[in-house]
Amino acid sequence: MVRLIAWTGCAAALLLCGCGKQKPDPVAFQQLTGDFVYSSLALSPVSATSAGYHSHNGVALDQALDDFSAAGIGRQRQHCVDWKRRLAGLDRAVLDADARADLELMESQVEAWLLELDVIQSYRHNPTVYVELVGNAIFTPYSVDYAPAAERWRHIVARLKGVPALLEAGKSNLVDSNSVWAKVAVEENEGNLALVETEFPAKVPAELKSEYDGAARAAASAMRAFNEHLRGLKDAGAQGWRLGAEKYAAKFKTVIGAGATPERLLADAEAEVLRVRKEMFMASLPLHVKYYPAHKDRVDLNLIVGETLKKVARKHVKPEAYFDEAEKTLAETREFLRSHEDALVKSPPRDNLKLIPTPEFMRGIYGVGGFNPAPALQPELGAFYWLTPIPKEWPKERAESKLREYNDYGLRILTIHEAIPGHYVQFEYAAGIEPKERRLLRGVFGNRLYIEGWAVYATEAMLDAGYKKDDPEMRLTFSKQLLRAIANTILDIKLHTQGMTDEEAMKLMLERTFQEKEEAVAKLQRAKLSSCQLPTYFAGYRAWKELRKAAQAKPGFQAGEFHRRALQAGALPLGSLRKVLGL
Repeated sequence: MVRLIAWTGCAAALLLCGCGKQKPDPVAFQQLTGDFVYSSLALSPVSATSAGYHSHNGVALDQALDDFSAAGIGRQRQHCVDWKRRLAGLDRAVLDADARADLELMESQVEAWLLELDVIQSYRHNPTVYVELVGNAIFTPYSVDYAPAAERWRHIVARLKGVPALLEAGKSNLVDSNSVWAKVAVEENEGNLALVETEFPAKVPAELKSEYDGAARAAASAMRAFNEHLRGLKDAGAQGWRLGAEKYAAKFKTVIGAGATPERLLADAEAEVLRVRKEMFMASLPLHVKYYPAHKDRVDLNLIVGETLKKVARKHVKPEAYFDEAEKTLAETREFLRSHEDALVKSPPRDNLKLIPTPEFMRGIYGVGGFNPAPALQPELGAFYWLTPIPKEWPKERAESKLREYNDYGLRILTIHEAIPGHYVQFEYAAGIEPKERRLLRGVFGNRLYIEGWAVYATEAMLDAGYKKDDPEMRLTFSKQLLRAIANTILDIKLHTQGMTDEEAMKLMLERTFQEKEEAVAKLQRAKLSSCQLPTYFAGYRAWKELRKAAQAKPGFQAGEFHRRALQAGALPLGSLRKVLGL
């Protein structure tokens, strides 16, 4: 159990009461920021380890699990209430642009946290909360070299000892679920069991073997009992995963921003679908003539674009070469960035990126891949580009469907998005932010529109700089990916607020936006597992484009310099970033 320490300090007291009109002491505001982040992470030891924060007021966080008992949840709520009051006491008018941006991030995090605790309450309905927490708790010490191996194994053993209590709290908290969440939780729990019973045992240091075996047996037994509990849990049906219009609008505000509404973004996305489809039609015409000379008289958009993409999709490796091809694309994009820094951005000083299979306990939501940054407080450690492998037991058609979606061009776009110059480069730049309290705030609680928007925008910037310029198929594939990002917005909003059916969702993805069936099935599951995350790609991409337009209006615009300054600021809300950059 983590002890919450109240934040004190005379200089800070002036800040918090808002009674002084002088510009606050930057040191006091830095202390305020640090106290917010450190005390928040102390309530989530698993997240703290991932961030590189290992001890809080003498408590060894790496040996602890998040507390989901009634008392633990009460401490989280009180933490948020206290910080909401404290932050509201700040006189923001006398803060500079950077401090105001930090304040906005803190306020947004508090609002989102309270919304989750009091209204959405995933801990009462979504069992993946507990399963993924267990997975991250033991996988991070296993995969990240933040301490000597023997010490990290002690952390794994300590956390395994806490698993039975955590899962018992989960069983007590869960009042219902739905077939999607329960199914994914069971599957991801099987991934946790594989780590504990298959992956870890041969690697445990000899001096810890006996202690590990005892902790692992108890943890594995608790995991299996949790799976059995889920099979008997009340099924809330589709309404269990649909957030509903009211809750969705409240969450949307904390994620997308106060100035946007789901209705407005949905209307914009539906208009953009029409525009991008027409753009793809024009780009497909010359390729279609090349691929299908006998079909030159056809004018149907879906037919021409669909047939062209079908030809492009055939250019892919075999399943067993999927990872090797991804490694090749990573080397290719890394070299292109180095040779095009003026148009893009200077390569990060470190090269600590590793391509690894997506951990099994995260494959429910990361069905394709993802990115896991180095700890914000220990950026010299490893960053991971996750790629979800194609299971050997999949039928040939299912494997082919995924390979057609992530063909030679699609896999490169995935690598650009997740790694270079997408998420990896963005987080590496953020790792240089000083002071460290600001770095941690913007790294741990960074704005999702900034993060996902950059990855989409950077992909387009990469192509604009000449990457694969002799392959029109590459630009067409990016347009398809952009269309998919726009469809993500429609999918998320309509599924959660307008009762969109599975059939309607699949029609949008398969017919309107040209996705392969395997991609569409995985995306539909992802949309049911999450909410308000899928729209961040489209909304963020547009915000980055608007930011660049504002920068280009200034004399002496240079793309590489604009990107450098924007990335060095960290993951701020785009409106705050504009002010920080003086735009």
